[in-house]
Amino acid sequence: MEQVRILVVSGDREFVDALAQSWQRLRYSPEFMVASADAAAAFTRSAVVVTDDPTVLPQLAAGVVLAIAVTDEAASPEPGGKLRVVRIARGIMGNHAGNKGVGCGWAEYAAALAQETVLRLDAQAQAAEVKLRVRELERFAALGRFIVEARHGLGNALTGVLGHSELLLLEDDGMRGEVRAQLETIHSMSLKMNETLHRLSSLEMELRVAERQAERETQRWPAQ
Repeated sequence: MEQVRILVVSGDREFVDALAQSWQRLRYSPEFMVASADAAAAFTRSAVVVTDDPTVLPQLAAGVVLAIAVTDEAASPEPGGKLRVVRIARGIMGNHAGNKGVGCGWAEYAAALAQETVLRLDAQAQAAEVKLRVRELERFAALGRFIVEARHGLGNALTGVLGHSELLLLEDDGMRGEVRAQLETIHSMSLKMNETLHRLSSLEMELRVAERQAERETQRWPAQ
């Protein structure tokens, strides 16, 4: 089942329309679903719930991020458990969205609160994703540094092997054929190993790019 970001639990069409109109006036209009009180429990996983029926609160699952209860009275039944609830008294904040006699109607307040909660969740998820990517870049950078250091060490050793094998091959003082063949094999294999190590030189550039990217991501999303 697809995760619902904002769930409006109400049987009142005017209540739903007031919220929808308020979201349309906001810069970012979130997606939402409407459900009856009986069906609400099936859609409340990791959702922000907005309802005008406070009796629904005790039925909500523990996975609800936030419940926004719009009621005619400031007091309403306690939901119990660890459910986070914000109560909005409709009579105090106006009877409908856009009430000219009120600075901020209940619909605007509830819509803005639900929207900001979703945006905060999105920002937290993005930050977690970036931190995971930074850790992967850091692991790649550590592996790259090890390979670069190994390449330098092996390169220095191969330089000695190549130099000495070439000097021996230049000498022709009765060296047995099988010994010369073995030296030529050593020289040939050393050249191939040296070529392979040179191809790893591009890893140094990739390493620097990964380190810079990890640094930029870390500055963008500093540890909390």
